[in-house]
Amino acid sequence: MYMKIGTLVWYGDYPFKGAIEKLKEIGFDYFELSLDYPLPDICNYRDLKSSLDGIEIAFHSPLDIFIAQPRDEVFRASLKVFKRCLDFASKFDTLYYNFHVNYSVSTYAFKEVRDKIIKNGLKACKIALRYGKNYGFDVCIEYDWRFDKVFLIDDLKITLDIGHFVLKEIESGKDYIKSLKRFVKEFDNKILVIHLHDCNTENLIDHLSLGVGDLNLKEIIEIVGVRDYILLETFWRDRHGKDIVSYEDLSHNLITLKSLLGF
Repeated sequence: MYMKIGTLVWYGDYPFKGAIEKLKEIGFDYFELSLDYPLPDICNYRDLKSSLDGIEIAFHSPLDIFIAQPRDEVFRASLKVFKRCLDFASKFDTLYYNFHVNYSVSTYAFKEVRDKIIKNGLKACKIALRYGKNYGFDVCIEYDWRFDKVFLIDDLKITLDIGHFVLKEIESGKDYIKSLKRFVKEFDNKILVIHLHDCNTENLIDHLSLGVGDLNLKEIIEIVGVRDYILLETFWRDRHGKDIVSYEDLSHNLITLKSLLGF
């Protein structure tokens, strides 16, 4: 089975046409468009759609909304933006819609607060699933430090972000390879997308170019196995997270990944 390989496009690439053409030239199968503010509101979907000949699209929900926030006023406002982003994704032949179950609250230690987080988060998950079912695309929760399997209802899938996973396990004093094997075994049928990047495990910096950090990428890819999609989410060309990747770096990362996959 061939894994479709993508990378990230964000507001910094707006108005996108030039960036999309570069990704086509490099040889990516698709890209994941991050919908952080001021997207999607400023984007003409027809113009974007006209640029997609030869490449496919997925979406990353904005990080500036809190779809599991226990305070209902914030939750409702976030849900309004969430729905608008899902509406935008429904105008395309979307591969998948990826989102974080975000919240920010200082009273998480209290059960009644956690219960409200779960209640509101589940409402958002059900809405995402309904959009996916109605418009024919998968919806995925991205693994981060808030990950909770209680949200994995029905056909909801997982985007397994390797860097997020590794750094969380290291911070917890655990062997990330052993933990990854257990996670993949437990959620094997739910993992649809892999977000791949290297990590500086000493300074806990992720989103590094492949080979710049400390991860045994070959072993990691062997553990996660073949999935439908693998996204190169590499922001930094150096191990200290200071120098932004260039298109040349992205091309090198793609070549490295294909070699690791045996393509």
